[in-house]
Amino acid sequence: NKAEHLASLVLNECTLSHPYFYGASHMTDDISENMLTPTSKKRNYKTIYTWKNEIELDDYGAQIGTNVAWGNLYRSIAILNDVLISCEDIHDDEKELAFVKGEAYFLRALAYFDLVNLYGLPYDPEKAKEQLGVAIRLDHGVEQFYSRNSLEECYNLIERDLSIGKTELEKSGLEKSLWHPSVNACNLLMSRVKLFRQEWQAAADYADSVTSKVGMTKLLDSMKFVDQSNSEIIYSFVYDRRVLSIENMENTGFVVSENLLSCYDQDNDIRFRSFFVMRGDSRQKYYYPRKFESYFTSLGGFNMRVAEAWLNKAEACVRLGDINGARLAVKRVVDHRYRHPANVVIPFDDEELLQFIFDERRREFCFESHFRWYDLRRMGEEYRPEIKHVFTYVNDDEVREGQESYRLLKNDPNYVLPIPLQERENNPLIINNDRLEKLPE
Repeated sequence: NKAEHLASLVLNECTLSHPYFYGASHMTDDISENMLTPTSKKRNYKTIYTWKNEIELDDYGAQIGTNVAWGNLYRSIAILNDVLISCEDIHDDEKELAFVKGEAYFLRALAYFDLVNLYGLPYDPEKAKEQLGVAIRLDHGVEQFYSRNSLEECYNLIERDLSIGKTELEKSGLEKSLWHPSVNACNLLMSRVKLFRQEWQAAADYADSVTSKVGMTKLLDSMKFVDQSNSEIIYSFVYDRRVLSIENMENTGFVVSENLLSCYDQDNDIRFRSFFVMRGDSRQKYYYPRKFESYFTSLGGFNMRVAEAWLNKAEACVRLGDINGARLAVKRVVDHRYRHPANVVIPFDDEELLQFIFDERRREFCFESHFRWYDLRRMGEEYRPEIKHVFTYVNDDEVREGQESYRLLKNDPNYVLPIPLQERENNPLIINNDRLEKLPE
């Protein structure tokens, strides 16, 4: 019944515990299997890793909990809806109340952005009014039957929430820790939304509003980069990083792919040594991401930082035909991520430059939230790679029993997740996404 109560609720349930699809990286070209790991340890990730039609059903038809992002994100949205409704009856601290409202609107926008980019098709301006997004819920009631809104309606809601959130945060006049969103966070997320909507000038303008206020930091080989003292960090979330840890990846049998490692200039790119560590024994050594270790972050597992604003600006400029503007924008990232920036060749050709920007996004944000998966979804087919994953069957005595390979095509319908089985069983009005059954090659 106080503003501070709502502030604590939002922080604990929707930022520190922000839901995400933990298997997003397993669907990309950033992860490979450890062929020595017994199948029993990596079985629960196989349906995601091989893009199976029903990712909740394993090889034996047993249901596994791999499609929980839908329910977890709607749980977060329900809490945020309840907070916004409760704000109408609380008047004890107007500044704190305005901040809580701004935070709740921002987090609801982020939750719907994740939902629509996991369970909806990539945004197409010419088709968005007809294509299905997700179900929009703005109250805290329980309804058994409801249908999905259009992609256009979902993106309009996201933008509206971000605009209101920004206004409320400005009205509050408060500045809090990096565990809380800010006006800069609202502008950065809006730049991302505009980029995904292919509204290039707006994406560039919102990126400018961030870069004009927030500077970049030179990455060093050994530094706690995600920290309250680093002015480049704009917002940090996901407090419990154990599921993202090196130990968890080792235990479940997945490693950094050679495809991703080859994307780096391993001598010149500072990120290579900062982002990855080699582990293993005499039989096999693999690289693992260490962005989620205390070595790299004292805050959350995922974060928003100004590097994204520069890369959003760079891509938008290419799309607008401003090659010089694009090169200057991406150079800001290069200058702060390479030992010898002058040795990095930034292309002049528009197609080569756009590919370079996509590669920089991959190098910069690997394993963070859903970055690579979302970028793969929205790339044109001329930039989107075909992905091949190999799955090796190994018994508990570490004896290899067989191997299968699967492929995600450039125009694959499995770039959108299925609606969860329970949701379809409970609600006959919900329409599932069309996906293919993947057979081993």
